[in-house]
Amino acid sequence: MEIQHLIVNCGSVKTKHFGEILTQENLNYSIVTIESLTEEHLINADKIIISGAPILLTEVDSVPYLKKFEILKTIDTPVLGVCFGHQILGMLEGGEIKRTTEARSLETIKQTSPSPLFHAIPQNSVFEEDHCESVTLSDSFQLLAHSQSCENEAMQHKTLNWWGVQFHPEVSEDYGTLLLQNWLNLCTTKG
Repeated sequence: MEIQHLIVNCGSVKTKHFGEILTQENLNYSIVTIESLTEEHLINADKIIISGAPILLTEVDSVPYLKKFEILKTIDTPVLGVCFGHQILGMLEGGEIKRTTEARSLETIKQTSPSPLFHAIPQNSVFEEDHCESVTLSDSFQLLAHSQSCENEAMQHKTLNWWGVQFHPEVSEDYGTLLLQNWLNLCTTKG
């Protein structure tokens, strides 16, 4: 049976670029909107990417969004959260969402811990930012990178197979594609 990658489209115009990269990697995937997302989608996926969103979690009731992804805490599926997805993963484990300096351009990301997620990506590499919120790091995560605009640019869960980045690798040219390839290579598949 083919591996099924699930891309959860939370409303970001950048989401389609995940599909383009997975297609280049000859990988099978499906895209489902956050509104249509069910627990079955998450349970049946082999790998999950949660996209960015135009939603400001500091301005809405975050509970319905967190409930959508609560099941992830009980399954061992590899997850990559990007921007909004990164914030959701952090909040599921006790991180707090806060407003930050608006960042809507390329920014230098400083790696703080060696990680296979950044394999072959030089220290102080540039990635595309598009956010005005960030999530604090809870004890469940290890910090992997920060920037001038955000204390928590990248994180890895200490026990679950969760990875999060505040920046947007899907539109960050070579290093963004490489980061996504690294994540795909890190993921152990069900079996």
